Amino acid sequence: MSNSGSDGSPSPAAAFRALDDTVSRAAAEILRLRDELGRAQARITELEGLLKGIASGDESPGEMKTRLTALEAENADLSGRLELARASVDRMLARIRFLEEQR
Repeated sequence: MSNSGSDGSPSPAAAFRALDDTVSRAAAEILRLRDELGRAQARITELEGLLKGIASGDESPGEMKTRLTALEAENADLSGRLELARASVDRMLARIRFLEEQR
């Protein structure tokens, strides 16, 4: 059984396996991004609580500055990771489209 057709294109079975692998990787990436979104939403809830503490006078400016610096660094890291993930998903989708066109 050959992995390519007479014209050098992948056999339908090989193309399907490649498509299946790509879809599996895309699904795993989506799950990872959902997890990251859940953490970001938890952070929003935490920040809303902090804002209420600031408004009520429970937090000191020094504590807020320290926390803000840490949150900004985390935000920059997460933004970078999210951009890399988007690029990865875009590449996988392009590959899926290519494989679908080859069928």
